[in-house]
Amino acid sequence: MAHLLYSLVFCYLKSNYGLALLALGFISLACLCIGRAGSFVQRLPLPDGHELIWGHERLVFMHEPGHAFRTWIAKLGPTFRIKAAFGAPDILVLSDPTGIAHILQRKIFDYLRSFVHESHDSLVLNDFATFVENTGSPSCELNILTWTAKATLNVVGRVAFLHDFEGGNSREAQDIITARRAGITPAARYAGFLSLMLLRRFPILNDLPIQAIQAQGTAKRTIQAGVAKEMIARNKSFVNPGEKREHRDLLSLLLIASLEDRLSADELSEQISTFIMTGHEATTMTLGFTVWELSRNQGIQDRLREELSDFTGEPTYNDFQSRLPYLDAVLKETLRNFTGEPTYNDFQSRLPYLDAVLKETLRKYPGLPYMERVATKHDIIPLGQPVKLSDRSVTSQVEVSPGQIVLIPIIAIQRLNSLWKDAEKFRPERWLEDLPSEVKQYPGWSNLLVFSDGPRSCVGSRLAMFQYKVILSGLVTRFRFGAVPGEVTLKIASSIQPWIKGHEARGPQLPVSIQLI
Repeated sequence: MAHLLYSLVFCYLKSNYGLALLALGFISLACLCIGRAGSFVQRLPLPDGHELIWGHERLVFMHEPGHAFRTWIAKLGPTFRIKAAFGAPDILVLSDPTGIAHILQRKIFDYLRSFVHESHDSLVLNDFATFVENTGSPSCELNILTWTAKATLNVVGRVAFLHDFEGGNSREAQDIITARRAGITPAARYAGFLSLMLLRRFPILNDLPIQAIQAQGTAKRTIQAGVAKEMIARNKSFVNPGEKREHRDLLSLLLIASLEDRLSADELSEQISTFIMTGHEATTMTLGFTVWELSRNQGIQDRLREELSDFTGEPTYNDFQSRLPYLDAVLKETLRNFTGEPTYNDFQSRLPYLDAVLKETLRKYPGLPYMERVATKHDIIPLGQPVKLSDRSVTSQVEVSPGQIVLIPIIAIQRLNSLWKDAEKFRPERWLEDLPSEVKQYPGWSNLLVFSDGPRSCVGSRLAMFQYKVILSGLVTRFRFGAVPGEVTLKIASSIQPWIKGHEARGPQLPVSIQLI
């Protein structure tokens, strides 16, 4: 029935965008009235408060990321369902670690996704220092996201694509950053939510020239039409498919795949734009949230700076992983002033507090708050914690059918007080202690789900963590960050974005004060 209704209104919608939502509303009501055959998922617990058209999804969108899911998990347990918008089938919400591991590690092909360093960062850091010096004051206030965006884009450009974004100041860099900002305004945020709900329920809309839907790809199109085209033209003649081992950068590997007809020209451009966007945006936000938290927690900032200051020698990749635990705790929660130039191995193993700061930032502020997968075939998901069904029977498994959407609420899981003591507190030291046994049950890097897990985990996670540590090390050793008044609220606009309450029109902001050390 739904397919017939789609066909009848398709031509009408193409030329009457203003009435599209009205027509889709009637279709949604028709689908709700027609209903669908009962499924096992419909026997799972259901939270109160869903709306006829929006289901539970508007409630999730309007609250701070993860808030609604934490409330429901506390009341219903780790496995339940929510109502989807526009009469779409119920969504299975899964925060049970056994079930998550089944999807991400064991049945990866049955669940698809639903819709180096001084030369890399010195230009940005020097630009940063000049900005502070030119204010003529011992300290100044700024939006740290402006600078972390420039720094991470610069690293991704040089390391992955042999391209110089001139410290984030080049015309191409500014075009990319400006286009991205245009997609995360308050108005664009609502348009993005509506687009996602409509596309999930009515895939046919993906082919219609509706501005609210097409606007979501503005930044990627900017990259494809500009820097991606230039990169391909400049480097294509320098790659030799017969010498693959000589080419270690991502751009060369993509160009070789194109020359071997494994990637079309459009696919090549799409891959470049995707890697640039995802490669710098998540790290931009992670760095921004870290600096903002450090500005509000001077003790953590001082401990991290002390670790870096005490470090001697040339840190390697492994050092960053194991020898700097508190730095690891600040990406898990900090960083010190050090002498010498850390190497890749040092950043990985010899700065534990830096590593802890990284992990704590990723725990509290995962780039993508939710992960969705779509079942491609019938499956039975095992559960570690049994769930009571609507008929009062208890089960330790969930049956799913092809097309079933499974939502994993990452940010809710990583902020559950039942899992993490003082979950809302930014405390890198937790990563230098023994983690709770309940946390250790979860899959993923350091029992975090930010990079997913299994064969389909984030391919750029190691580069992302390394560039984070390199840039944060430079920032903390050269500058002191202080808190600035203002209430920061988190909202979703493709990823977690911070807004200052009362100043949402200015776009995402994490204001801090900064002074040279």
